Order: sequence, then C-alpha cells, then structure tokens
Amino acid sequence: MARNNENTRHSKYVIRIVCEGEKTEPLFFTSLCDLYFKDCEDMDVRTIPQPNIPQDEEAENYSRGNYKGKKRKTKTHEENPVEDVVITGTPPLKWVQYARQILSEGVDESWAVYDKDEHPKHEEALAEANKEIEGKKVNIAFSSRSFEYYLLLHFEYIYYPFDETECGERINGNKHIFECGTGKNPDKDCGGRICINGYARSKGYWLQTKSSDSTFPIVKDKLIKGIINACRLRAESDANTEEPMYCRNPYTNVDVLVGRLIGKMTICYDTPYNYNEHGSNWSVQLSNDGLRITNHKEGRELFRKGMFSIYDWENNTKKDLIEKPLLLDNNCTEVIPCELMPNEVVVIGAVPNKEILLLPKFEF
Repeated sequence: MARNNENTRHSKYVIRIVCEGEKTEPLFFTSLCDLYFKDCEDMDVRTIPQPNIPQDEEAENYSRGNYKGKKRKTKTHEENPVEDVVITGTPPLKWVQYARQILSEGVDESWAVYDKDEHPKHEEALAEANKEIEGKKVNIAFSSRSFEYYLLLHFEYIYYPFDETECGERINGNKHIFECGTGKNPDKDCGGRICINGYARSKGYWLQTKSSDSTFPIVKDKLIKGIINACRLRAESDANTEEPMYCRNPYTNVDVLVGRLIGKMTICYDTPYNYNEHGSNWSVQLSNDGLRITNHKEGRELFRKGMFSIYDWENNTKKDLIEKPLLLDNNCTEVIPCELMPNEVVVIGAVPNKEILLLPKFEF
C-alpha cells in the first residue's frame, strides 16, 4: 500500500505508538525505540507525540535515553521534522480514535498507550480498538492505576491496588505533590500505602517519573523481569475477577508492547507454542513432565543445541536444555526434564531476532 502522508510515506513496516501525556510514556518508548530501531532498515517505529530530542545527537555530553525539552517538535532520523500532534476529544477514546485513523492512512500497526486514571470513556475506547480496518485493529497497552505500576514490576512482583500515582493536593489549579517516601512532608506522607511513586521512593527504586528525563534507563536492564511479572499479574488478576481490564486495579499489559518491540513473546504454562515456518512444523509445551517437543512434519526435524534453554532473569544467565542436537521422526515426542526455579523461564530461540518465553505455572 502506498504511504501517502508523513507518518506512512516509506516502504518500511510502520509502527506508531500513540501515548497519553507528554512525558512519561512518550519518553520511555522513544528511548526504547531509539535503542532497538535507530539503524533498522526494515522498520519505522516511533511515538506520537514525540518528545524533544537534542539535534546534536553525537554531542559528547549527550546520553541516549535522557531526553529533555519543551514542546514536541523534533527532528527524527528522517529528512523532515515531525510536527507537534494535537489529539482532541475525550480520553482515552481520543487516543484510540487517532491510532485507528492512522491505520486507515497506511500505518501497519498502531498502539494506544494510556492509564486508567479518572478517564470516562474506557468501554468506548476498547470497543473502538476492536473495529477492524483492512484486517487490522488498534492495539491497547493499558495500565491501572498508571504506567508507573508497570515500571514497578521491573523491581519486584507486587499485587496491590494503589489509589494514586502521586499523593498531593491542588492549590490554585496546580497539583503540589507530597513526595511520599522521602519524609519531606511527614504529616502527609503515605509511606507508599496510597501512591505508587511513594512506594517506589520508600524502596529506593526511583525518585521521580513526571519529569523531562526518560524512565527507560532505570528499567533497561530489567525488561525481561518486567515482562514476566506483568504476565504473572494478569494471571492473578484473571483468577480474582472477570471484570474488563479498565475496571481492574492493579492491571497492566504494557509488557505485550514492550515484548513486541524487543523481540520477546510470552507463552503461559501448559499452552503449546507451534512453529510452522521455513519447512518446519513442530510444537513445544511446558508441563509437569518437563518440556515436551513434538515433530509434526512429514520428515525428520533437527533441533539444534542452544535452541532451548533456561534463563535466569535475576542473574541474567542461560543454560542449555539440550546438550546435543535432537533428531525427531514424524509425530514423535521427546520430553526434556525441566524444573524451573521461581526466577527462571524456558527460552526458545527458533526465530532470528525473536525469543519465545515459556512461563512457569503461577500459584496464587
């Protein structure tokens, strides 16, 4: 399809991430995309709006990921600047509608990233996202109470309904925060019982998220842990309620977008992963018996050493599950003993630049 506007004028695969707010989410995903897609020849990925990025990107004192600036008019890695985008309407519906609009203009994949907050149009936003345009739908990356809860999961697993992202009070229309967790306002400090940032400060995870600095650097080395803890959170949420995601607290599925961007896909325990590409046809499933590998194609299938491994996300270490190549005949199954520790997952490296994470069974 011809790309007929600024967002979609290239032959690359185009992904746009429409973000709530001007700082936390746009800065986070701009930093992530800059790390993973800066020199990518096949994909054009960026956020809307885009934060201000220093034009002299090679300056000696410039640290990628720590973007600061004013309004969102910035030069990108392309010839023309991206103008500031003003998205009007009622949140969160307006972000989904804009993400849907650019899909119709030729964007291949769009995401709307927003929080629960006090937004009134959650049900309508979800219904709008599910409408197909030429076989495509808007993807939603949602957090409750806020994006900061997703950040918190990079440091620990927690299932707790915070009431606020930041405790504070409004004076003349402006919110003055109490900086909970620092002890600066002892009479008003919730100690992390009410607000997410207060909890994070009390634990020493971070000090501030509503600033001109990207939060991506503080979790950059913990992305797998964040993905796995977010999956565990959804599993616990599903076990506790059947309410739609916008009625839940806590909840997040931002990890699905992050996994999409960094080439990590998660599969839950006891759910098979089927691979049917490049002449192969096999499946793998994690169960109480171990890792069950089955060949479904007519001929033999060779599974190379290193294709299946156990990854320890706390210590960032891997160990092979099969020490030598495995050859399976048609409809044959091999069960590989596999006992996972709480901080381990099975990793399948079958596709270049993509890994499948098989998650352990979560107990609640």
